[in-house]
Amino acid sequence: MLGGEANDKTALLLGVALRHVRQSGKILCFDARRSQQTEMQFRLLLRQRARYTQLPLSGEVSPELAQVALSMVSQSLASHTDPPPLLLLDNVRESPDWEQTVVFLVNAGATVVEVLPTPDALIFGRYDTVLVLRENATKAETLSRAVGRRVKAEELTQLKNGEGVLIHLARVYRVVLPNALES
Repeated sequence: MLGGEANDKTALLLGVALRHVRQSGKILCFDARRSQQTEMQFRLLLRQRARYTQLPLSGEVSPELAQVALSMVSQSLASHTDPPPLLLLDNVRESPDWEQTVVFLVNAGATVVEVLPTPDALIFGRYDTVLVLRENATKAETLSRAVGRRVKAEELTQLKNGEGVLIHLARVYRVVLPNALES
C-alpha cells in the first residue's frame, strides 16, 4: 500500500484485521509508524485475537521478532486453520534477512499486507498487487511515477475518502475500501 493519510492507513489495516479475525485467522502486526491510534484500536477492538508489536524508531525487525512471525505462521499452518495467518507490516524497514523471512512466510502460505514507507520501497517483481491511496498533488506525482504511470497523478488527487486504486500485475482497478467500524 502506498500513499494516504495516517488515518487512511490505520483504517485499512484495522479493516483487514477485523475481517480476518471474523474468519478466525491469526494476525501479527509490526508497526514501525508507531501510530498511537493504530495501537489503541488494535488493542481495544482485536483484544487477544491479534498480536500487535510496536517496532523501534529504526523500523527494523529484530531477529527475535522475525522468530515470533515464523513461529506464529508455523503454529497456524500446523493447526490447519483457515484462513492462513495474516502479517501486517506498517512502514517496516527492509533488510536482507527480513526480506528472506517475508519471502519464506509468503511461500509457507501467510498473507502479507505491507504499508510501504516510501514510493522507493515499491520494487516491481516483489509485489503482485499494490493499493495506492489518495494523495496531495506533490506526492501524487511521485506515486504515479512509482507505479509506472499506470495511474495518473490527477486520478490519485481526485480519489474520495475511502477509495483507492488497486494495481494487480498489469490491471488497474478503482476500489472502495472497507470501513473497519461498520459491521
